[in-house]
Amino acid sequence: MLKVYLVEDDPLVAQHVLDTLNDAPGIRCVGHANRLGIARIDLPQCRPDVLLSDLGLPDGDGTELIGELSHAPAIDGVWHPHILVFSVFGDEARVIQAIEAGADGYFLKGCTSEELVRAVEQAARGESPISPAIARHLLKRFREDGFSDTSFRDSGFSEFGNSGGGSDTGMMDLDEPSRRDHEVSAREHEVLRLVAQGYVSEEIAERLLTTPSAVATAVRNVYRKLQLGQRARATVQAQSRPGWA
Repeated sequence: MLKVYLVEDDPLVAQHVLDTLNDAPGIRCVGHANRLGIARIDLPQCRPDVLLSDLGLPDGDGTELIGELSHAPAIDGVWHPHILVFSVFGDEARVIQAIEAGADGYFLKGCTSEELVRAVEQAARGESPISPAIARHLLKRFREDGFSDTSFRDSGFSEFGNSGGGSDTGMMDLDEPSRRDHEVSAREHEVLRLVAQGYVSEEIAERLLTTPSAVATAVRNVYRKLQLGQRARATVQAQSRPGWA
């Protein structure tokens, strides 16, 4: 049974989410908090597989809780939840901050019940739910960090597979390493570009001659690299301050 914990202060939204998930086969909501303080007390006892958290809460920002959980050691060396963020349309910048803090994925408030259940199931499998709007913001963020569209074209890979040698099958290698640990690779960039255009994992896999699981891995890697990039920027900023040892 997949266990879910919800952090949401809007009672109508919370009830809808709780009803939807509890009605889904194989999913059970083990707790709900409308405050960060309550969630901090509940979570170590409930130990959900997936945490769903709103960002704007009466006693703080959900990003605080996400950062705390992401950087804390696993309880008993085992429990560490997958974290999904709630978002409203137009709040993509805050969602990016939450991803940088350690969130594993995101979905929009107002999504269908089927989309909500699918996002939770994806997160539980270790995947990273993503929307076209967030993909566009991620592309913008990586461009600001120095990754250009020409980097993809110069890599020798076309949209439909490996045109520059490599695998005999022609399947796109989405595990190709990037220039540095926190920089997105050309393959991951192309997956993001297709997500931003509205393609779903199965369609992307077909276009890139790979598998849906490889596409999911590419998205998860992008999230991880966004988090690593944020830590690298924070380190540089800290080292530039007077008194850095």
